[in-house]
Amino acid sequence: MRSSFEIIAEILDTAKNGAKKTRIMYSCGLSYRFVEKYLNLLLDTGLLRPGNSYHTTDKGIGFLNKYQTLELLLNTRQ
Repeated sequence: MRSSFEIIAEILDTAKNGAKKTRIMYSCGLSYRFVEKYLNLLLDTGLLRPGNSYHTTDKGIGFLNKYQTLELLLNTRQ
């Protein structure tokens, strides 16, 4: 089972160059209910911006970079 942070990172990565809701849903393997929940969270926190498609903001890219760094650190300690 994936953590919320993993799902958020997947969504932000998918939306880096713009992605419609359906693409995010299928790319991240989320149900409509869950994609709605996470998109609302990411929009409210300024990590995504809406439009014809969703785009990862600079703040979202920063989150994604920090998440990937943390993931590398944790994986190298095992």
